[in-house]
Amino acid sequence: MLFFILMPGMGEAFVPQAPHLLLLVVEKIKQPVGIEAFQTKKIFNYQDKQEGYVELKEKLIYVYPNRLRSAIISGTITGFSVESDFKFLKVTDGVIVSQDKPPIDMYTDILLYRDYKSLLNKLSLAGIDTTKVSLQRYNDIICYVIGRSPAKGKPFAGLWIEKDTFLPMKYVVEKNGLMVESLYLNWQRFSKTWYPMQVSIFLDNQLFAMVDMKSLDLKSGFSASLFDIEHIERLYPRNDPGSLHENSKQVDELDKGLENFKKLYE
Repeated sequence: MLFFILMPGMGEAFVPQAPHLLLLVVEKIKQPVGIEAFQTKKIFNYQDKQEGYVELKEKLIYVYPNRLRSAIISGTITGFSVESDFKFLKVTDGVIVSQDKPPIDMYTDILLYRDYKSLLNKLSLAGIDTTKVSLQRYNDIICYVIGRSPAKGKPFAGLWIEKDTFLPMKYVVEKNGLMVESLYLNWQRFSKTWYPMQVSIFLDNQLFAMVDMKSLDLKSGFSASLFDIEHIERLYPRNDPGSLHENSKQVDELDKGLENFKKLYE
């Protein structure tokens, strides 16, 4: 018995491979038919020193599997975005401004893709090495971590999952030269599904935005046209750089890399 205990690896904790681990995650958070959620998003480093941030009110509609529509319902900028089966489209003030999901919205990856094969594919598309899973401690909590650091001590793209609950805690991707880190806080149960009530978003270790959930309902019966990207492309003109008004320019800056935080929404 002592011989087997002392064999290399025999005393180490079992670490599941990424597909098995993600299966446990989606079995925990479940995949409802649909979700309608209302939230506020605070974007910091705003030019106006009296306010300190821009606050947007948003409505999110999830239709599973793999469809999401997010709309701004107040503020100086109007628009919506649609993600459907790994494709993305953003419309601002009646103009298609992007087909690339911006860093500030990448936190929804974990909330949208709730079957393990799609989630595994999404992590791979986000540049995460899904062949590597390890046990690490994060904020004194033991986590499974999917991802591999290119160099010891360097930040890396990955997904941190709490070992005891299988709830995602941290999601890190590299986008447009920035490390985008989403922290999922205060997970709550709604019927059989789970959803985080707050998300903090960091860009290169600087707090950039906070998302606060105000209400969430499990719903279904949404029109398929809301998520039909090809249909939406026929309805709206594409971005013409020569005729962009100020709001569209600001959103375009955000999508291209957020190189200067204080110039956003000027």
